Amino acid sequence: MESAFQSGIASASLQVVLEKIANFAVRETSLILGVDDELRRLQRTLQRIRAILDSVENNHLSLINHSSNEAWKMWLVDVEKLSYCADDLLDEISLDISRVHTDNSDNANNSNLVRSNLLSSFKLSMPHEICKIRKELEHISTEMDSLFLSKLSAVGSYKMHTPLNNNFCATSSLVDEEFVVGREKDKEDIIQMLLMTESSRGNLSVIPLVGMGGIGKTTLAQVVYNDERILKNFEFRIWISVSINFDLIGISKSVVESLTGKKCKLSDLDPIQSKLQNLLFGRKFLLVLDDYWTEKYGDWDALCSPLRVGRQGSKVIVTTRSTIVSSILGTIRAYGVQSLNDEVCWELVKQRAFSSKDEREKMNLEEIGRKIAKKCKGLPLAAKCLGGILRFRSDEEGWNSVLNSKMWELPQDQNEIFSALILSYHFLPTHLRKCFAYCSIFPPNHEFEMEELVLLWVGEGFIQPRREMRLEDIGNDFFSELIWRSFFQFSHVNLHNQSIYKMHELIHCMAQLISANTCFRLEEDIQHWPPAFNNARHLSLSHESVQSIGPKAFAWFRQLRTLIMSTNDTSVSQVPYELFLKLQFLRVLNLSHMGIDELPSSIDRLKHLRYLNLSENHIQKLPEPTSNLLALQTLKLKSCFEFFELPTNMKNLTNLRHLDLDVKHQLNYMPSGFGNLVNLQTLSAFIVGRARGCGIRELKNMRFLRGSLCITNLENVLSPMEAKEANLFKKPYLKKLQLEWNCLGDKIDEQEVLAGLQPHENLKELSISGYNGVMFPSWISNPVYKLTNIHLHSCLSCSILPSLGQLPLLKFLCIEDMAGLVHVDHHFCGFGSIKGFPSLESLIFQDMPNMATWRGLNGDDLPCLRELTMSNCSRLTSLPSLHNLNFLHNLNIGGCPRLQALPEEGLPESLQLLIIVDSAIIKERCRADVGEDWHKINRIPKIEIDYVEIPIVVHGV
Repeated sequence: MESAFQSGIASASLQVVLEKIANFAVRETSLILGVDDELRRLQRTLQRIRAILDSVENNHLSLINHSSNEAWKMWLVDVEKLSYCADDLLDEISLDISRVHTDNSDNANNSNLVRSNLLSSFKLSMPHEICKIRKELEHISTEMDSLFLSKLSAVGSYKMHTPLNNNFCATSSLVDEEFVVGREKDKEDIIQMLLMTESSRGNLSVIPLVGMGGIGKTTLAQVVYNDERILKNFEFRIWISVSINFDLIGISKSVVESLTGKKCKLSDLDPIQSKLQNLLFGRKFLLVLDDYWTEKYGDWDALCSPLRVGRQGSKVIVTTRSTIVSSILGTIRAYGVQSLNDEVCWELVKQRAFSSKDEREKMNLEEIGRKIAKKCKGLPLAAKCLGGILRFRSDEEGWNSVLNSKMWELPQDQNEIFSALILSYHFLPTHLRKCFAYCSIFPPNHEFEMEELVLLWVGEGFIQPRREMRLEDIGNDFFSELIWRSFFQFSHVNLHNQSIYKMHELIHCMAQLISANTCFRLEEDIQHWPPAFNNARHLSLSHESVQSIGPKAFAWFRQLRTLIMSTNDTSVSQVPYELFLKLQFLRVLNLSHMGIDELPSSIDRLKHLRYLNLSENHIQKLPEPTSNLLALQTLKLKSCFEFFELPTNMKNLTNLRHLDLDVKHQLNYMPSGFGNLVNLQTLSAFIVGRARGCGIRELKNMRFLRGSLCITNLENVLSPMEAKEANLFKKPYLKKLQLEWNCLGDKIDEQEVLAGLQPHENLKELSISGYNGVMFPSWISNPVYKLTNIHLHSCLSCSILPSLGQLPLLKFLCIEDMAGLVHVDHHFCGFGSIKGFPSLESLIFQDMPNMATWRGLNGDDLPCLRELTMSNCSRLTSLPSLHNLNFLHNLNIGGCPRLQALPEEGLPESLQLLIIVDSAIIKERCRADVGEDWHKINRIPKIEIDYVEIPIVVHGV
């Protein structure tokens, strides 16, 4: 089994190299003497080996006996090692070609000069090095052929993507419900879905049950299938165990045979489906298709064709591991089958383990058994498997051996767990295999955030270009596909509103097994590295004290591509100069949260480096040689609060895609020539320079910027033309824009500058701070904009609010610290066909020292408003009519000492919470039973006045 897994990952490694060779422009490699020919030969050799690996994997190693298994494992190690070496050489070629083209950008049309510079840049030994790798691979290929070709021929000549043997485990509808625990709610939920009739969905509804292998989908379907209510409600019940290789004729025949109780002798699809249609016409039936795999809609449509003639209320249950399948099949939302809790797992373990033991033995073993049950991580198949193994272990020693073993170390003939999981891995497309295996370097229960993991995959080179798609978008698709295939499970949404995913521990165990030759995770200090570490390519260290590992230890890891430090030790201070001399093939380096003061200048020896994370350190600046890291794609410097300076020649990093800085507290200026970084997609902050650094024009060609961008020191923009040259209106992928002035400037000039900073209409969130203009430009209230959030802050000279009510999608609006604003009138809600804030849910006026009145609300304005806050509006005397705000839930009034009364018409009946703070006149008028405004509020469920809640009995509820 282990060899089957590792054949797959070795094949995936070869595929990465093959894709890179295919992506090389023939024109470029042909300019390099001897390289192009050698690459084509290498390509053919890699394709031949990959074909053998795929063929052996697809035949489940049934042709490999024990004596040859060790040789096979050694070859796999060698193949993967050589594929990495080939990948490093290809990377070197690519970097050199990129460097030459950059240096010769002015002579791009002079092919002779470019060829000359290419030849002088490349090592003369490059073709020889490629040839050497190719010959070693050819030797392995020959040995594989001689040992396995004759045996492989017995089942068909080897080729890529041989169909999997049809030796799946068939299931039936029978189940002993006495042994089914923990699924009572699931059973009831699904039965209710089956008994429900959908009048608008036609005669056939499909309910997918989705979950990872071994989670209990089949068992759940069985207990539902045999429930008395189902027996009474459906004329026919049919249970079909679907083959891994989808067989439309076979499935259709099986349904016919189940309905008639006779062997179906028909062999062509049309008469079979005609017979099936006749049998089901006008009948109400339940069909269960257990373990459905195919993701082709055409197969499903053909299968369903004769089923649609059934009576209304007919249902199909499909159990599958793939959300992709469920989205193709389902007419009803997929039902996700979840893990069981530890107590239920212990019940399942006991059922199998204790049947032949007396009570004394049970008491002695229960403590160990409960710990073993936790290893199941909610997987019923694992609980049953472990229970079966424990049944034949009679003492504590035997049970402890199971407790302390890894899942794949359990007896293979008794271990159904990985037999179930291996199918999920087998059906994983090649492009996902390395991405999945890579996750083993993170600890169990690790919280995965999609964007971060995708950046690591891109840095490792697992994701290759496809047409015009961004690498990150391809990676997002990969991550989503792993979710759909149940390799990741949704966990929660974090404080940054990012979805967090986890990997079931048994899936994580499988990732460890697959990547055992190349991926390592160390969680404790070890004095001597195991010999296996010689092959390590990806390493994460989570020691409490990373300093205990000296630079000499990394001599074992010269081929390392990934080094992720995960530690609570924030006292490292300096990184040894020698470290980067030893790790010259690194592509991903994470040194975050280590207390580092500075990096050594040897950083430029990491010429393959794509991803560098230095977040949460004490670094003040990067060494100048950092600008020689021409391959660098991601640079993270979040929460480096002492950081103030980027390298002078930052402009050289033309492959940089993500520069993650803090929006504030970092940098005094951007280095000259920063506009060369035209591939930037993430740029958290841009500081406009004047005497030093670069101006806002440098943003001109950064058309790929996306996410959030804060442009600060806008007082240094001296003309509207300069502002327009930033081309913000040509950046359609930006979602959030912060525009900040940090000192007062000329009111008219700033007004024109802001007009020139018009963003693209796709923008979602806008913040303007420190602006000194009297009014805002017209673009800010243009209805074509898709703005959902606006925050106007410290715009001290502004006396007229823009007509923001014209923005059709605006949901949140905060107007804060605008001393020049005295009156808010009907212009605020806008004019024309769109007006009155049709989508606004939250409106905040805060720290408005001179705002005296707010008038002009019409009956149909603010139809969706749920929360209104008036805070520290010290001169406000009156509020507009609010009684028509039928969705208003919260009203907060604080620091409004001159507010004379609540609106005359009262407050809307929808109001659930009223808070009044530091507003003496209103407080007095709202006194329980006696205040003049009490009748306006005494039906509100919750009232707080100066932080004291008015008891419910007082206001008559």
